[in-house]
Amino acid sequence: DRDFTAFSAGIGARFDVGRKGAFIANFTSSARAPALEELYNFGPHVGNLAFEVGDPTLEQERSNGVDFSYRHHGERVHANASFFYYDINDFIFLQRSGEVVDGLLEGDYTQGDSRFVGTEFRFDAALHEKLWLKLGLDLVDAELTDLNQSLPRIPPLRGRVGLDFRHRGLSLRPELVMADRQDELALEETPTAGYTVLNLKASYTIPRQHFLHQFSLEFFNVGDRLYRNHVSFIKDLAPEMGRGARFVYTMKFF
Repeated sequence: DRDFTAFSAGIGARFDVGRKGAFIANFTSSARAPALEELYNFGPHVGNLAFEVGDPTLEQERSNGVDFSYRHHGERVHANASFFYYDINDFIFLQRSGEVVDGLLEGDYTQGDSRFVGTEFRFDAALHEKLWLKLGLDLVDAELTDLNQSLPRIPPLRGRVGLDFRHRGLSLRPELVMADRQDELALEETPTAGYTVLNLKASYTIPRQHFLHQFSLEFFNVGDRLYRNHVSFIKDLAPEMGRGARFVYTMKFF
């Protein structure tokens, strides 16, 4: 039998910077008990192509972290810049052992003290009253502090460049998504090449007094690029989806 009592708390502050900006600071201390799968799994997980082995002696995680952000919301410019730092004691993760069991890669749930640091930027600028430029960037670095070893399945540096054109009920949003090569690897991990993918979203909205109709069409990976996602358990065997389209009709009541 295992018994966990987790306590979490946080405190934050917001400071106005001029009429359109704000600086936000937060401190959090939180705990997470191990999941049942992390404690007791012993068998194949076909979706991950892994033979997962739990550890019934795992302790709960304890995290202490800070994050800071600056937000600006003007008539022609919207911006958000964030930074975070977290120390997580007894962080639980799935570590490949290098062994093969029943044709599946063995993965052991284990834990260790870790550190996460990262940043995220978003910048939107009005090029015209109907056309906005949208930029984004995010980066995270995570490692086991005792071993100075990278943690598995950490996303690489990623960036986004897009446009948002709106005219009455019509919206067109082309977007270029770029990811850098990830070669900061955990044990038994393989590097993942960088990629650039073009997506296109379009929608048309018909409003009524108490409801609206919205027709949306999304084209993803327009260039049919062959690429892999570093955070996927099966990325070495299965790449991400090729060129595709998705149509959605939505009715909203209010």
